[in-house]
Amino acid sequence: KRYPLVESDDVPWTPYTGTPAGQTVALVTSGGLFLRGKQTPFDTESIHGDPSFREIPRTARQADFGIAHAHYDHSLAEQDVNVIFPIERLIELEQEKVIGRVADTHYSFSYVNDVVTLLTESVPLLLRKLKAAAVDILLLVPV
Repeated sequence: KRYPLVESDDVPWTPYTGTPAGQTVALVTSGGLFLRGKQTPFDTESIHGDPSFREIPRTARQADFGIAHAHYDHSLAEQDVNVIFPIERLIELEQEKVIGRVADTHYSFSYVNDVVTLLTESVPLLLRKLKAAAVDILLLVPV
């Protein structure tokens, strides 16, 4: 079965302006991270994938994470989650005053084949959350 893809020729390009030292930064990974014992893992059985996302607090560390994504080798991420979710590197940049602030909440997606639901439900919800948190810079970390 073919999935309908959204094609847009009118997405505006907005060049970056500002100074990172005065801005709030957040992460979005497609690594399938979830908080063990606190969040439901992503659905890895469905051919459609799972278009939902998980909220990850800036305080989360290696031992807190589970990985629910069946389409990549987890071995490096299990050794150091920063390879797919560089939260500790961002916190170091905040401490060094290279960036203004690391957001309190970050986000993880997993395997998604249901692009329509992703674009009509999940992404608009994510954007509302990012805007409410006054995030200036969003780093996308694909796997």
